[in-house]
Amino acid sequence: MSKIIGGIFAVVGTLAGIGIIFLFLNSSAYLNYNDPTKHLSYFETGYGVPTLLFVLMATIGYLFLFQSKEPNLK
Repeated sequence: MSKIIGGIFAVVGTLAGIGIIFLFLNSSAYLNYNDPTKHLSYFETGYGVPTLLFVLMATIGYLFLFQSKEPNLK
């Protein structure tokens, strides 16, 4: 059961983390057509904390997926 939970956490964390990064790269804080003095940092835009949470979720998922020892019941 822990491999299933690990797989779900790994997939959701990875895809959500990639999605958050793409949202930041398409935001007005990153694009070059804005005034450079108004550019915000990654954490000031509000994308920093969700990215850290999704990376942590993916890390926990990969640990569960690859380190769990489940018996083969065949």
